[in-house]
Amino acid sequence: MSRNVLVTGGCGFIGSHIVDALVKKKYKVTIFDLIKPKRRDVKFIKGSILNKSLVKSSLKNINYIFHLAAVSDINKVRNIPSSTIETNVLGTTNLLEACRKNKIKKFIFASSVYSYGSSGNLYTTSKTASELVIKNYNLLFGLNYTIFRYTTAYGPRNRGVDAVSIFVKRSLKNLNLIILGDGSQKRNYLYVKDLAEGSMIALKDKTKNKIVTLASKKNITILNLAKIILKLTKSKSKIIFKKKKKRFDDFTSNYNYNKSKKYLFGWKPKYNIKTGLTEYIGLS
Repeated sequence: MSRNVLVTGGCGFIGSHIVDALVKKKYKVTIFDLIKPKRRDVKFIKGSILNKSLVKSSLKNINYIFHLAAVSDINKVRNIPSSTIETNVLGTTNLLEACRKNKIKKFIFASSVYSYGSSGNLYTTSKTASELVIKNYNLLFGLNYTIFRYTTAYGPRNRGVDAVSIFVKRSLKNLNLIILGDGSQKRNYLYVKDLAEGSMIALKDKTKNKIVTLASKKNITILNLAKIILKLTKSKSKIIFKKKKKRFDDFTSNYNYNKSKKYLFGWKPKYNIKTGLTEYIGLS
């Protein structure tokens, strides 16, 4: 039975939770990353996805690949445009070429709902370009894929740069919460444990050569998110608006679970924003 899975970026925020979900389902996991994993019951290969020979050798005897290694901080992309494209697009292509030669059953790619629009500058460009390359590898070489367009993940092991983690950290310290813009911009926040569990549907034949959006059931404004966090943490923090510092290409989510549930083959999120935040705050 095909049980060997390689996870690039498996030590990162989302990647580490996907590794947890795979191990729970008794898959044999190999992590390919620049950072050593904390768990010891998985195989680890240290390296860059730009290293073609290492990528090729790492895929021997692998059945599935979850590809999450990428430059993913939109705020950093502006300072490293060339390396963003190199890592996200050329790195993905290196993996696809190695998958083709090693006859991998399915290439599973972590994309973003940003791919539905034009916000997110070079980060979005790198994701949509990678999606096109993946589709062409299927067209030319029959390499099967599942592309996940994830909404905004939050939860334990995050990088500490998203609104949820910043608001929670500051609320627990009774520091003011800073909102750029007027707070009306919406996000669809998906608890990372739900995201990881939902990603397991890529291992099913029904998701072959499909783009799947994983989302929670409701969108929420940044202002309401801040209010919920203040209430749950019983914080004395105040909300401060910096309307002139709104990000020039800010993103507002129009995607939720109800729009994509028919493509999710039985998966649905277990957490809503309050239950997810409650668990996350308890772990913070």
